[in-house]
Amino acid sequence: MAGKELLQAPEPNARDRVREVLEGEFYARLVPRLLRASGGGAVLDLGCGDGLAASFAGEALERYVGVDARPVPIAGELVLHDLRGGLGPVGRKSFDLYLGTFGVASHLAPAELRRLVIDVARHATPGSIVALEALGLSSLEWPRLWTTASGSARTIPYRLDGRELRVHPWAPFELATIYEQAGIDPVHALDRSVQFGPKIGDGRYWPGLPRTRRALDALLADSASGAARDELGAPLGPLPASAASRIHHALARRRRALTRSTRSSTALARAAWALEPSSGGGYGHGLMLVGRVR
Repeated sequence: MAGKELLQAPEPNARDRVREVLEGEFYARLVPRLLRASGGGAVLDLGCGDGLAASFAGEALERYVGVDARPVPIAGELVLHDLRGGLGPVGRKSFDLYLGTFGVASHLAPAELRRLVIDVARHATPGSIVALEALGLSSLEWPRLWTTASGSARTIPYRLDGRELRVHPWAPFELATIYEQAGIDPVHALDRSVQFGPKIGDGRYWPGLPRTRRALDALLADSASGAARDELGAPLGPLPASAASRIHHALARRRRALTRSTRSSTALARAAWALEPSSGGGYGHGLMLVGRVR
């Protein structure tokens, strides 16, 4: 049945249209703004993966170096290095923008992240922009962590690209403290994918949540049945009492209203994504903190 099919686990290496289309558009707007704020076109992409940040930067890009622990084909220079050991051999020349996308900061233990940020601040020149994204502590994906102190108790297993990792979500004030201690002035924080984190509804961290990302992906494919609409508009159920709970419940109510008023699948997907709040409180799957080196 369609409803049960939607709740099944995604196939390995399944296409993620939310990442390709909506999150891609998010970064395609953001990265050029960060480069303009830096006043230059040199980007160091920390945990570069497939090097998507190079395409996000657009015409403003003058020099691109990616750092990653795994050899990957990218349109630029690749430095093979594990960021758990600090910045690595990226050369002496500084960059205008030190960028980490798709939650890379949470792939490091707290002490490792502090070391990396210190290394970045020392390598950069005054005025360089540092924009590192972590997983947001107040994401709907893991409500049981919302009041958990930083450290080992907040480190959780996380499956990514067929690998089992350990990740550590962060609150914005915690990241700001790490920046400040390293000599980087925090400028602003920005949440990403508040309603559509990839772990929402998989039951591993918090049971009973609707699989909103799977529903949004089906709508983007324009092949969704009524089950996708039902999933997108489903109530969240009980959450720990907090500001985060109020924000997530309010978004669920607004999504439900959209499912009743929007007919086209792709239009509904776009309208639901447009509900994403302009917040920086760590409510999303991604929490990017932007700072400027002193």
